[in-house]
Amino acid sequence: MSQIPYNFSNQKTTLVHICCSVDSHHFLTQLQKLYPQKQFCGFFYNPNIHPYEEYLMRLNDVKRSCEMLKIPLIEGEYDLDSWLCGTKGLEDEPEKGERCSYCFDYRLERTAQIAKETHCVEFTTTLLASPMKSQNELFSQGEMMAKKHSLDFLPIDVRGNGGTKIQNELAKEANLYRQNYCGCLFALTKQREKAQKIPLELVSTLNLPKDSRNLPLLRLKNFQTRESLENNNKTYHIIKRKVQKYCLLKGILTQDSKTIPSFICNHSMINKPTKAKIEFWKDGIGYASKEGILFLEFEKFKDFIQQDSFESLLTNGLDESYQLSLRQKIYPQGFLTSPILIIKEKIIGEFNLEIQFALQEEIMEDFID
Repeated sequence: MSQIPYNFSNQKTTLVHICCSVDSHHFLTQLQKLYPQKQFCGFFYNPNIHPYEEYLMRLNDVKRSCEMLKIPLIEGEYDLDSWLCGTKGLEDEPEKGERCSYCFDYRLERTAQIAKETHCVEFTTTLLASPMKSQNELFSQGEMMAKKHSLDFLPIDVRGNGGTKIQNELAKEANLYRQNYCGCLFALTKQREKAQKIPLELVSTLNLPKDSRNLPLLRLKNFQTRESLENNNKTYHIIKRKVQKYCLLKGILTQDSKTIPSFICNHSMINKPTKAKIEFWKDGIGYASKEGILFLEFEKFKDFIQQDSFESLLTNGLDESYQLSLRQKIYPQGFLTSPILIIKEKIIGEFNLEIQFALQEEIMEDFID
């Protein structure tokens, strides 16, 4: 960690470990209300959050929340490798099990260290606000860490007397990002397995631009809309949408044992490796004999998809809106589900095609002004 730009030796300050904005916004609001004589500083330290793009999404939202509440914020290290070393043998522990206890200790230990370095008189954690955490265990662990470092631990119950309901109302009112898993890859994987889903947060698709290749990246991009609306003083609503997300995992086009570079468009689906042949070409579109497979000649469609070169298309990917518009252009009578491949030059004759993909429903955020 770089040098911390805070020294609270001249004021009685409480360092508040922050896990996420939904928990911290209500938590910090209650601290300011209950202890108007105290000073508070946030400390975002969560190397357990995975992937890194999800970490950034939560960090950015915490920064926004702290700015709204006029509370300074310190960002801790993202020392994921060190955190993972301590989880060895605990990968299969259930939520609220030994792995969670280790995770609490790991973050509270660092919080106590930073509290000492910045001359805070005590510390606490917004984990106390989470209904997914054992409050009594956190009280005990916090007090133990405080004694170890000659500090005080501030225990506070913000869940009781309808606190959780108030927390949710505040989060909605402040248009906060509401994550759908605790943070670590182990909890995420187990949660998705229970729901019979693939953890798409951990998977990057091959055919989208780099800023939207996995769900956390796409959320980071979407939430830039919120930032833009707020910067322009526009009122807006955040809504949830159910979306069928397509993720291209693998795609190989071969002819005569030679791999042919191709761009496979979203929603291209075949259930097994397929051997087929090109029946004919018309207006830059090649029609195959099986699975409704279509080939598009790049030069004929480059203006529509606004790509300068075939090589840049392969390297940079193509925004999903263009891919969907392309399907609509080819077949405006309905949603075309045929596999679509963009290739640099026409091919004729037989070919082999293998496509592996994931398709599942996800909840995505949208902003309406």
